[in-house]
Amino acid sequence: MNPLASTKCAARLLMALAAVSGLFLTAGCGSSSSKTATNPQGFSVASLNGTYVISISGTNVDGSGNVDPFAIAGTITADGNGHIKGGTLDINDPYNTGVYTGANAVSVSPGTYTVGEDGRPTTPVTIATSAVTFHIDFVLTSASHGLITVFDTGATASGTMDLQTAVTSLTGSYAFSLSGVDSSANPLGTVGAFTISSSNIAGTEDFNDDATSGTGYTGLSLTGQLALDTSGAFWDAQLNTPVPITSLTSLGFDVWVIDSTHLKFIEDDATGNILAGDAFTQVTSISAGQLVFTLGGIDGTGNPVVAGGYATTDTNGDLTNGFEDYNNTGSVGSGKPFSTTAATCVASTGRCQLTLNGFSNGTSSPPSTFVIYPSSGGGLTLEIDSNGAGLLQGASYTQSATSFSAAGYGLNLTGDNSNGEVDDIAEFAATTAAAPAINMTGNLDENNLETDQLTAALSGTYTPDAVTPADGRGSISVTTKGTFLGGLTLQYYVVNSSTAVFIEVDSGQLGVGTFEAQSPPTSQVAAGHNAMFMVRPLAHPHAAARKK
Repeated sequence: MNPLASTKCAARLLMALAAVSGLFLTAGCGSSSSKTATNPQGFSVASLNGTYVISISGTNVDGSGNVDPFAIAGTITADGNGHIKGGTLDINDPYNTGVYTGANAVSVSPGTYTVGEDGRPTTPVTIATSAVTFHIDFVLTSASHGLITVFDTGATASGTMDLQTAVTSLTGSYAFSLSGVDSSANPLGTVGAFTISSSNIAGTEDFNDDATSGTGYTGLSLTGQLALDTSGAFWDAQLNTPVPITSLTSLGFDVWVIDSTHLKFIEDDATGNILAGDAFTQVTSISAGQLVFTLGGIDGTGNPVVAGGYATTDTNGDLTNGFEDYNNTGSVGSGKPFSTTAATCVASTGRCQLTLNGFSNGTSSPPSTFVIYPSSGGGLTLEIDSNGAGLLQGASYTQSATSFSAAGYGLNLTGDNSNGEVDDIAEFAATTAAAPAINMTGNLDENNLETDQLTAALSGTYTPDAVTPADGRGSISVTTKGTFLGGLTLQYYVVNSSTAVFIEVDSGQLGVGTFEAQSPPTSQVAAGHNAMFMVRPLAHPHAAARKK
């Protein structure tokens, strides 16, 4: 029997990207375990200094035993001395605490926090707001960027933190990707692009609601507004489309600006939907060459699936030499070839639609239709099949290197197993030692829904594909005692010499994530320098099956 296909797991669906899955946040439930740094990279408490945009989402078990969805986005301000001195957060948690927007003073309680030389806090950081209290664990990859997990008992989540650059005006064109659940708690994904002109926005948008993308869901005309909120802390956005679902035709968002190239969206209206994600400066042409990708979501029967791989693309968006790996509820496929028929790209909107022949989500291999919006954060991708084949959402990235450098890295993984959602944060040092020697060592922190949090030593091997020319693909085997599986098996794809994306290909757990090289923390670099879309597949149930 497939270990992921248990009764508990069958009630949950895997959602793609940095969007949604519940959170019941209560004071006093976080881990207090202390940690040591094994790979000194020069970080300290002074490395976290300034106002950071945070965006996190995950799952929790509430007091009634329900698993419910959530999203949080906003700002926290760190003083470089171990204190969170303020901030403003939006919390979209309609099944538990409710929807709170733009009015939550943020503080740390109790006391102060410290940051180890490897960029991890020595204990989880407590964030107390007027609505909820929660604890975050993180790893810094620079003084301007970090990867986050929520580290609470009965609640877990993943996300990012980025140093904010003050912006008083926004113009130009952006591509976006948002995911979460609709008002019935069914998985929901949307991608699109818009141009801002005098606070008005106009563009194109596609939806996939619960693995259905029929007539009226794709290539929709998008209108709306984007204006600075009266508080000056964030922006307000309204997105309107003629999608044939009343609760989706007009959506309200708060928009948190990292810089003029990268925005974070979180839905703040009363529709009952939970949508969150990113917008990046739009790119209206595709660069020819090799790209790599990761996707997450559900198949046509609602089972969780992740996929990754690489392909060669031309400037028209046509793909050849495609190579796909996938994990569908523990059923793993490796090295599956695929290609496309003629892609249809519209220069005025940046929207490309293409059909993949041979691409599989693990259950079937009919031609699959995807839409891609190129952006500075990657090619924002959504499956739009009208045959109920599934809902996969994620991103592709132009590959500029086929190996990563020997350095310290921060890693984040989010996924699903038979016990619930799992989120990992790690820091490791990669060497040039050849496998099977241990060539990565560090520490890993894991939070598995409804179990105790774990901090443990990480050791493992990474092995690039033995092919010529190098393809940037490889495998990682990590041994970390005490984790849900006692380790991780990952398939990675190099984006550039300092960044790789990956999927987990274990039979008892699946996930998706990234690892990024740590930059010297002595000076803050522009927040947008490492901007890329983070695929966050997260587990959640149908509304009718929220009780575990």
